Amino acid sequence: MKRKQRKLNRIIPLLLSVGAVCSATAAQAACEYSLTSSWPGGYQATVKLTNDGSTDISSWEFGVAFPDATTITNAYSGDISGSGPYTISNSAWNGTIKAGESLSVTLMGAPAGSAATTPELSGDLCSGSTIPGDDNTAPDAKVTVSATKGEAPLEVSFDASASTDPEGDALTYSWNFGDGSTGTGVSPSHTYTKAGTFTAKVTVSDGKLEDTASVTITVTDGSSTGGSEITRVDNPFAGATWYVNPEWAAKAKADGGSAIAGQNTFVWMDRIAAIEGTDSAMGLKAHLDNALAQGADLFTVVIYDLPNRDCRARASNGELTIADGGMDRYKSEYIDPIAAILADPAYKDIRIVTLIELDSLPNLVTNIDVPKCKEAAGEGGYKEGITYALNAFSPLKNVYSYIDAAHSGWLGWDSNFDPAVNLISEVVTGTDASWDSIAGFITNTANYTPTVEPYLQEPYKNVGSQQVRSATFYEWNPYFDEKSYAQEFRKKMIAKGAPSTIGMLIDTSRNGWGGADRPSSVSTSSDLDTYVDESRIDRRLHRGNWCNQPGGIGYKPYANPYPGIDAFVWAKPPGESDGISESDYQQDPDDPAKQYDSMCDPDSMNSEPHTTATGAMDNAPHAGRWFSAGFKVLLDNAYPSLDAATGKPE
Repeated sequence: MKRKQRKLNRIIPLLLSVGAVCSATAAQAACEYSLTSSWPGGYQATVKLTNDGSTDISSWEFGVAFPDATTITNAYSGDISGSGPYTISNSAWNGTIKAGESLSVTLMGAPAGSAATTPELSGDLCSGSTIPGDDNTAPDAKVTVSATKGEAPLEVSFDASASTDPEGDALTYSWNFGDGSTGTGVSPSHTYTKAGTFTAKVTVSDGKLEDTASVTITVTDGSSTGGSEITRVDNPFAGATWYVNPEWAAKAKADGGSAIAGQNTFVWMDRIAAIEGTDSAMGLKAHLDNALAQGADLFTVVIYDLPNRDCRARASNGELTIADGGMDRYKSEYIDPIAAILADPAYKDIRIVTLIELDSLPNLVTNIDVPKCKEAAGEGGYKEGITYALNAFSPLKNVYSYIDAAHSGWLGWDSNFDPAVNLISEVVTGTDASWDSIAGFITNTANYTPTVEPYLQEPYKNVGSQQVRSATFYEWNPYFDEKSYAQEFRKKMIAKGAPSTIGMLIDTSRNGWGGADRPSSVSTSSDLDTYVDESRIDRRLHRGNWCNQPGGIGYKPYANPYPGIDAFVWAKPPGESDGISESDYQQDPDDPAKQYDSMCDPDSMNSEPHTTATGAMDNAPHAGRWFSAGFKVLLDNAYPSLDAATGKPE
């Protein structure tokens, strides 16, 4: 729960050369170098550039030279060139520093020795300036508590006496208890009087450098979400009034989707900034307040910001990485604030469904050979993050968590299915509340696999002396649709110890596959591949194609559609892109970690098996951005029709 905060805060005022400003008048700048974190074999530092002048800087660059072999391997919010000394220049989207404003460039790399040395900064912004070295090292903060859970009023004793300083300097201690209260001293006590999830943090300082440590305190009482007044239900979707996201509804209506604009779609918390909200998007609390105003008692949200997110692909790369201590930030800056909002007693009558980290644990089954996924399988990775999230949410009795279980075209093979069940069940049973920490699992999130393949119901049937499952499109995977896969996944989880009440969700937002090409009967061909191709409603060129496919709106959100299936849901809001289609893209200014993935390029081939086109739609924006043309294709290919009253299956 600890994040290093080693800082060298020395500001150096410099005069910029004329070429770095928009006019012939020189501007004054300040450069601030900070070593923000370090770990064995790595470090992270920040260079903050401040325009103290009266005119805008139109472009910038600066040099970084270390006195030893310390390296820079990555630069965020800046483009890196050279190999020591290095040159950091502006990216295409952040060349301008307005008068009086600042921007920060994050540097990551490896130290030559046990710790990263302090570099010399040069160039127009930091010409000839050296930030003096400092032999002092930061203290190591540690904290223990008398209790992490309990009912209000909850008195907690805190103890930071195990904190140390390498030089033996005298230490001071300042506390933020997470509920608006602060304190000092090595061993304070604090009483929490209200329900909620609070992140208590101690800052330990030697007078020059500091370190922090934090711990999460969950407080419940009879009037909050943790108390006895909340009645836990088996299926949170049944008999509920589902929240309608007004931001998504407005976009749907504007692009011809009035018939579906009143449907529930999940709200995505896909970065730390999304929690608070931005000028163009509502934050989590604003959505929940809107749910109260609507009279809704069901709210659905995607939890999606693990370090090394999207480790196999690139379109949805996240802001946090394991190498730079991302797990600490995930816990303290992402999960803890979300849990605190969900714990607000104002929302105790809303059933809050959380979808936990799609595409995460399945990647640890099938893509462990990918370096980012292999790293995500270890310390500070997916299992640790999901466990932490479930432990934070499970004490909140009105919160229902569903873990992502990929889809039939990913884990349906015998070689993948049981290992996935084993891994996911181990994570669940390793949480504080074990099986009580979840309400179930979700399949097909943001994917296109049909809910049912009506004309392909017998995977072991022989056609032309071959089993249907052996067709080129299925490659010996016996699960052709999400209904059969989800029900079997549930069965296997119950065999692992899950309660018989465990439920499944199926994302039906884009798997309708209607339109003129939808088959209306089973094929009569005796050739296996022809038989499958003429019978399947899944019209993808390859079953592994996942980015911006020309599918169709599927079944509308609906509770209890099949035995064991809690609901059809629209986890991926129809109309939101899966990833950018152009390789010469510009970064998303709100989420610059997202990258180009060739699977989203209609002019590229599928990454596996390299012989089939991706089938992706053209002119798509970054993942999560509104894709108007793609939305209209989904409307045109809707099945059942958009006028169908409910999502009840035929």
